Amino acid sequence: MLLSKRLRPRGQIAPVALFGVLISSAVLVVMFNTGQKVTERSHVANAADAAAYSGAVWTARHLNFIAYGNRAMIANHLAVGHFVSYVSWVRYLNDSLAAIDRVTQWIPYVGQYVDMAEQISAQVRDVTEQSAEIAIPAIDAWNANIRAAQAEAHASLAFRNLQSLMSQTGLAYDPHILINDRDALSRMPEELRALLEAQLLTQSAAVPAFIQRYSAGRDGEALQQLVNASVRGNADLQRWIAGERGWRENLLAVQLRKRGTTAHSQTANGADWGAADQLQYRTRGLFGWHSWRRIGDRVSTASAREFASDYAGVPALYNVSGQPGDMSLRIAAIATKAQTRVATADLLGMSASDHPLAVTALARVEFRRPRGSAFASLGERRHEYANLFNPFWEAKLAPIAWSL
Repeated sequence: MLLSKRLRPRGQIAPVALFGVLISSAVLVVMFNTGQKVTERSHVANAADAAAYSGAVWTARHLNFIAYGNRAMIANHLAVGHFVSYVSWVRYLNDSLAAIDRVTQWIPYVGQYVDMAEQISAQVRDVTEQSAEIAIPAIDAWNANIRAAQAEAHASLAFRNLQSLMSQTGLAYDPHILINDRDALSRMPEELRALLEAQLLTQSAAVPAFIQRYSAGRDGEALQQLVNASVRGNADLQRWIAGERGWRENLLAVQLRKRGTTAHSQTANGADWGAADQLQYRTRGLFGWHSWRRIGDRVSTASAREFASDYAGVPALYNVSGQPGDMSLRIAAIATKAQTRVATADLLGMSASDHPLAVTALARVEFRRPRGSAFASLGERRHEYANLFNPFWEAKLAPIAWSL
């Protein structure tokens, strides 16, 4: 009888232990579900960051490509101007020697050497003109290919291409992560859905409209300014194109001078370089110097259209739209993943929410002039606004707006 009384309390702890096990299991399930969602949200956030950054880098590279194209076309156009100036100078040299040869042919020894120099200059002239007939049309065709490549790059900035790139980036993280998906956004809370859809709609229009094609004559003289700045920035171009390839000599009662100029013209329908060179002299009289007279029958000239009748030059350029300023592009990536795809445990009637896990990331495409010895300083109070004439576009991530 005493032994049975001692054993009776042992079964009373079982309900308490069972209840404790149930509570512990529920807590563990909740902790597991919470941990899984935190892990998945971090994974989705990484995918959103990667998608936004890859889209911004892709856009920046397209802008830099178009800028390189602008620079290449201007450089090729200036090369044609340099070539035309050289052709004109070679013709002037040959014409001047021919004129001098007619005067010195009766002078012993002197006439012989002048005649030899005139024959050599004639051969150089023929080779130079033949080279121009090949080089100038080829350079113009090269510029036409660059313009076509720029047009393709501009067209590829359409939102569907950018969207495709960002979607592929998201899928590389997880085949269930969607980027800027309309169906997923439709299951977002209504107060957020309208805001996100407006952001995507604005982005789809802003990216391709960020740059614009400006034709010559309707570009605010931007092309002419670039050509002039390029000429001033190079000593050889300054000497040959800007009309500084002349000289002057005093020979007692006779003065000689060389005059040479090159003019540039560009319209939406075509372009041309016109160069003229001549050798002049004047003599001293009783009452001073006489007027300058040309040596030879005519002025030696050359033009780009002489060798390429439809020479186009740079009829159009791409630049950022609107007024100059510190403009930038925002690229948003909204990564979503259905919560049914998240590995969770169901217990006590818990079920996955209809709202997907969502994280938005924002990247910016900005124009930033590099600093360093390789780039000329603009001065303390000078600033270079965003443009498509220098390939200084770069991408960077902005702070995350929100996550759900």
